Amino acid sequence: MTKYEEIIANLRSLNPNQAEQMEEEIDIIIHKLKFLPKDSFPTVVILNQKNNFTPVYNSLLAEKVKIAGGNLTDNMEDNPQVIIIIQDSNTLYQVLPTYLSELKSQKIRALIENKIYIIQGNDFSDLAENYVRDTEILAEIIQSKYFFYGRDGEDWVKFDLL
Repeated sequence: MTKYEEIIANLRSLNPNQAEQMEEEIDIIIHKLKFLPKDSFPTVVILNQKNNFTPVYNSLLAEKVKIAGGNLTDNMEDNPQVIIIIQDSNTLYQVLPTYLSELKSQKIRALIENKIYIIQGNDFSDLAENYVRDTEILAEIIQSKYFFYGRDGEDWVKFDLL
């Protein structure tokens, strides 16, 4: 059973309407991506500013990224196509250029293709009640051709290297 299915099962007994709404929202994302070829699912690494840009990987986050149309990795050597950074403080924009310039020597695809995104809010991925919100944020970033929830500029921003 996936974490998503566990959350829905728990919600059904507590709040059936909320469970149904959550299930519908996630099913829409899954259905939109159902017919995409697997090579359309980019490799994604999520870094946390709080932990000195250490890649974040856990089963819940991997599940959200998969539903959103990506493949989560915890290793920069996997040459990720998308880099997502969870912002912890306002100092991010001061330290990020230095960190990214250090990565440039590795010829990481996300840097070459300018696919760096910042999720504003350090509560990302921590709470079950944020499952839909987090998955929508990820879908909007990872598969931007197919999803628009209006979260760009509020919950996340694109970081331009150019």
